[in-house]
Amino acid sequence: MKRLTRSELTAVLGPHPPSDAFWNRAIDAERAVIGVSAEVVEGEADGENAEQARRNRRRRGGRGPDGPLSTGDIVDVGAHAFVVVGVEETRSGGRRYPIELVEPRRDDRRSG
Repeated sequence: MKRLTRSELTAVLGPHPPSDAFWNRAIDAERAVIGVSAEVVEGEADGENAEQARRNRRRRGGRGPDGPLSTGDIVDVGAHAFVVVGVEETRSGGRRYPIELVEPRRDDRRSG
């Protein structure tokens, strides 16, 4: 499990990170899905070998590496935090990461 700031996530996801509008909608809905392409998942891996490995893994019904995020990772977005609740592989080898808003910490300790 790792904890990333929004800017750290942007560096990991490459040229198409989630926009301000995406995060605003995610905060309002308290959930969202971050999608990344196969190129981001593969990183520096040899494309042909990675594609063959992905096809073989699918044929066997196996799951591949998570890519840049894993279940349980946390992304801090300003005063909000999201947890990655799953990892789904796409047909093209990319990943979808469903995220959910973490309940905000209650710093206001009220005495009754």
